[in-house]
Amino acid sequence: MTKEEAYILLSFHSCRNNDIENEKWENGFLGSLRPFRGKLYECNFIEIMECLKVLADDFMKPTINQTLISDVYSIIHLGRRWIVGTDFVSQEQQKQIIEWVDIIQDCFYYLLEGDVDTAFHEYEEFRINNKES
Repeated sequence: MTKEEAYILLSFHSCRNNDIENEKWENGFLGSLRPFRGKLYECNFIEIMECLKVLADDFMKPTINQTLISDVYSIIHLGRRWIVGTDFVSQEQQKQIIEWVDIIQDCFYYLLEGDVDTAFHEYEEFRINNKES
């Protein structure tokens, strides 16, 4: 994946891309949560994390791209906000979404701190413990 592709994918997962007719917008991380259609897509979480890997050095620049920050923060903030206290997402699904968002949030924090090794530690543990479906 190129950096350009990673930026585009994050914009779809955050529902901040203007191409709302694109299937990726509706089926991306946030798009699949609102309206929630009963199914979670681990592949969206994995794709976000892989985008962050590709863009990791962009977080080390003296000036970080505002779009990058906004896309990642939207995924974290809205990913949590849209599922809290809802009746249409089961407790098990809420727990899964929160786990993914926590991993993204921790990664985001460590990338901003310049600690790439720690940034992806939880994600790597998740991958080992959940052996891709």
